Amino acid sequence: MILWVREIKNMRRKFFLLLVVGVLIFGTTGCIKLKKSGTTKSNLGGVFMTDDRFETWKNRSNLMTPGETPGTISDTDIYLMRFDPSDQEAMYAATRGDGLFYSYNRGLGWMKSSKLPAGLVYDIVINTKDKCTLYAAVSNNIFKSEDCARNWKQMYFTDSSEKIVSALQIDWYNPTIIYAGLSDGSFLQTSDGGQSWKMLEKFPSRVKKIVVDSFDSRRLYVGVSGTGLYKKDIDSDDWTGLNKAMKDFSGAKKYYDFEVSESKENLILYANKYGVLRSLDGGLTWAEVKLVTPPGAEVIYSLEIDPTNENYIYYSTNSAIYKTLDGGENWVIKQMPTTRVAGEIMVHPKETANIFVGAKFVEQK
Repeated sequence: MILWVREIKNMRRKFFLLLVVGVLIFGTTGCIKLKKSGTTKSNLGGVFMTDDRFETWKNRSNLMTPGETPGTISDTDIYLMRFDPSDQEAMYAATRGDGLFYSYNRGLGWMKSSKLPAGLVYDIVINTKDKCTLYAAVSNNIFKSEDCARNWKQMYFTDSSEKIVSALQIDWYNPTIIYAGLSDGSFLQTSDGGQSWKMLEKFPSRVKKIVVDSFDSRRLYVGVSGTGLYKKDIDSDDWTGLNKAMKDFSGAKKYYDFEVSESKENLILYANKYGVLRSLDGGLTWAEVKLVTPPGAEVIYSLEIDPTNENYIYYSTNSAIYKTLDGGENWVIKQMPTTRVAGEIMVHPKETANIFVGAKFVEQK
C-alpha cells in the first residue's frame, strides 16, 4: 500500500514537470520562433561563393584588416575576377572604380593593392610561370607588378584618357607575350613583357575580351562590341570574322560574352542579343543553345563553362543565374543572394562545384 502511494506521487511530480516544460516552450510568447524557408536578398556587392553550384551561398567579401570587426568589399562593384593559374588558392577581383583586391585563401580574406593607381580596372592577367608577375589595365594604362601586386610600374598608356585599355590576355605558353585591346578597336601585342608594343589589328569598335586557346596558344579569339567574334588561327596571319556564319540568328552581332572550352577543343559558346550560340568546329558553323527565355528576351551579363566538363554551363541575366549540367537540354533557374547582378561567374579550376560570383549594379552593355 505504501509503495503504491509513493508511485502515485512520483507520477504526479513527473506530470507537473512535463506541464511546466510545456508552458515554457509553447506558452511563453517569443521564446521559440519558427523561421520560414526562403532567400532573403540584400543589395550587397562584392564576392559571393557557392560550393554546390548555386544551391546555397556564402559571402566572400571580408577584408583582412586589424581589429575585431573586419572591413568589407561588399559595397564595391566587381568588374571581373581571375584565378592565379599556378595557385588556385590565389584570386584577384577587379572593381569598377575601387581598384584591385587579391586573396591568397580563396576569398576568405581580401587585401587591396594600394599602390595601383585609382580607376576602373578593366582586366588583369597573371604570368603562368611566375605568379608574382601580373598586368592590370586601368583606364588608359597598362601597369605591371613583379612583386605580387605590392608595387606597380606603367608599361603602356594611350594618347587620350578617352581611349581606354579594355582587355588584356597573356600567352600561357610564352608569358612574355601579352595582348591588349583598346576601346577604339586597336589590338596590340608585346613580346618582351611590356617593354615595347606593336599594333596587330584594328577592329571596328571596342575590344571587349581576348581568349588564348587552351589547346594551342597561337590560336586567338576576340570579342568586339557591336560586331561580334573574330579568330586568328595558328596557320594564318589574318583574322576571320566568325559572325558571317551566324546570319540566321538575328542580333548575333550584339556581343555580350563568350567562352572557349578548356576541356573540348574547338568548342565555343557565344552570348549575344539573340541568346547563346554554340560552335563545335572553332566557329565555322553555329547552332542555337535552347534557353528558358525566348531569343532576345534578356541581356546576358556573364557566361561560363566548367573547365573540366563542357556540358556544365552557367550564365547570368538581370534577374537570375541559369545552369545546365547536360549541355543545355535542361536548365535550372537560381536566384542571386543580392539585388545586384552576377557580372562575373568564375568556376574553380579543380574543385568545380565551387563557383565564385562578382556582384555589380546593372550597367548598359
